[in-house]
Amino acid sequence: MIRDYHPADTAALVTLFRSAVLQTAASHYSPEQVVVWSSLVENLAQFQYRLSLGVTRVAVVQQQLAAFGQLYPNDHIEFLYTDSRFARQGYATLIYQQLEAEAIAQGASKLRTEASHIAQHFFLKMGFELLELEIVERAGLSFERFKMQKRLT
Repeated sequence: MIRDYHPADTAALVTLFRSAVLQTAASHYSPEQVVVWSSLVENLAQFQYRLSLGVTRVAVVQQQLAAFGQLYPNDHIEFLYTDSRFARQGYATLIYQQLEAEAIAQGASKLRTEASHIAQHFFLKMGFELLELEIVERAGLSFERFKMQKRLT
């Protein structure tokens, strides 16, 4: 089931986010990068605030949160993470499809995102095109990510 995010979901989404980064991203990033990336949700109040912006959807499987994604603002995919236990089962796709439909309903003519090495393949499959490679710094470490865009009809 895909539903809207509720503030009570925040702690479970912290765990989900960390699982996605520590388990899935570890194959594409250094141990130091993974530690820094997974720490981005340490401030629970700030993470809850970020999740409350725009449209945030969660996938629930047998009363467990399996994935989440966010559209904020109306033309940008901000988060799209799947718990490693639920990877490759279609939950990110279902959430993405709902977020794209919401973007269209809100009048967006395109969708943008900044994708990790892992997420880049997912977004290419969803019809995005690669615009450019971007280097960002977090806690003194450099991370590669990909600016991507999809035109909506």
